[in-house]
Amino acid sequence: MKSEELSKYIKKIRELEYHLQDGDRLLVKLDGKCYISKVETELDKLGYEDFSEVPGEYTTEAEILMSLKNYEALMLSAPKYCKECIKVGMPVTAVLDDFAQIVGHKAPILKKEAHNIAGYLRRDSAVLIDGQGELSHGYAITVGRNPYEAVVAMTVLEKSAEIILKASAIGGAKELGYFVVNTNRRKYLNKYSRAERRIADEKK
Repeated sequence: MKSEELSKYIKKIRELEYHLQDGDRLLVKLDGKCYISKVETELDKLGYEDFSEVPGEYTTEAEILMSLKNYEALMLSAPKYCKECIKVGMPVTAVLDDFAQIVGHKAPILKKEAHNIAGYLRRDSAVLIDGQGELSHGYAITVGRNPYEAVVAMTVLEKSAEIILKASAIGGAKELGYFVVNTNRRKYLNKYSRAERRIADEKK
């Protein structure tokens, strides 16, 4: 991703009604290197100048992103319902069409191991981490083909986590079928791949 592309996606992110949690960070590939948003940077005020080189405590996440050739951005967040899912050992599954399209089949709970996390993110675009460190009570990772997509995936993940937790008290939410999820995911990826190519062509 080039700097002018990052600026375009930052503008789209600012339009989202998404409120950051403590410790939220956005990692991006930029001119072949990995950069991270600065601490306590609000998404609705995000600017190109708010990205810097990745510090040591985030080398695992940087390694994950740089190993994923189809993704340009990774978001770290610890939203309320995702943390609760980790606490009770409940993966977030596809109960919403939006989740099926943007995330895939499910966001499993994994340990903070770069190889395993990257392997899963090559298929679906979100995982829950039962981790240690700054986000020691667990956190979520989402990835996207651009920063905007990674942030949107996080909003969908948290909404799905809320539904699953609340539905568990009354018998559980009905998951979408495997074929339905595959179809929705494939359509989403193809549709937005064409849209991105069209934007790129218009810049030429």
